[in-house]
Amino acid sequence: MKCLKYLFLVITFSLVLMFSINVQANLFVKQSNERANDTTQLSNYEKNIMEKYNINIDKSTERKNKYKLLWRKNIPNKPVYLTSVDSLYSQDFLTRYYYGKDSSYLYGIPYNAVEEEAVHNKEDNNNYIFYKLAKNTNMPYSAWVLNYGTVFEQSMPKATYEKMLATITNAKLDKTLQKGAYIAARHFVDGNTSEDSLAEDYQDAIYQNIRVDNYGQKIINPNADAYSKRQFQLLNNRKIRYITYFKRMFQHQIKDLNTCGNKVGIYAYPSSSALYGRIVLFYIHK
Repeated sequence: MKCLKYLFLVITFSLVLMFSINVQANLFVKQSNERANDTTQLSNYEKNIMEKYNINIDKSTERKNKYKLLWRKNIPNKPVYLTSVDSLYSQDFLTRYYYGKDSSYLYGIPYNAVEEEAVHNKEDNNNYIFYKLAKNTNMPYSAWVLNYGTVFEQSMPKATYEKMLATITNAKLDKTLQKGAYIAARHFVDGNTSEDSLAEDYQDAIYQNIRVDNYGQKIINPNADAYSKRQFQLLNNRKIRYITYFKRMFQHQIKDLNTCGNKVGIYAYPSSSALYGRIVLFYIHK
């Protein structure tokens, strides 16, 4: 009797196991088919974009379902530049425009951000900010970009910049030189725009805004050496304030500025940026 009972349990367990394996296999096949369909359901227009701009376009319902919209709003046209970006997305995240190694051709070119949204990633349980970029000559479609890869003119409050410069003897924040700092900040990003005819000419942009050619810029790099990396780590771990971070990094990497009239422009990438920790100082030589 015990043998029959044991045999019954073994048969039951085997049937349940076979059913479970069959369900998982069918689910895997279904997901694989969905992914295959996602990559083939491209319009002729999208296929032409892929060929003309040398990018990859893919569609993924799995990616689409990963995000939940929290809010979205229209914003006044805000000029924005890009850095550390290899992908742009459709509004629902179904479509991805993947640039890969050619992503540097997105840099050094002005775009217009026209909408802003917050989404929740169901997989990592974090919220993210995206901006909608209006199409232009370099990008023949509207697409969304993570704020991690954006460079806006307004990065930190004026009061923060004034406190930063107060750590440098006699340095004073200058409104005109602020424009130069921003131009340098949007130009000297991780990417090569030298071969892109659409990228702005740095020297021309500086002269149009500053009207001088005896300018200089210094860029504080959080990855310059072991000491710099340590200070950036302390900043990220909130062990030191940003003003302290700047003071230490300035003394370590720059030490002094040979400025005309002690006037300085400054641009610090915000904490949401891929280039957080980098700081641009722009000034006129004596």
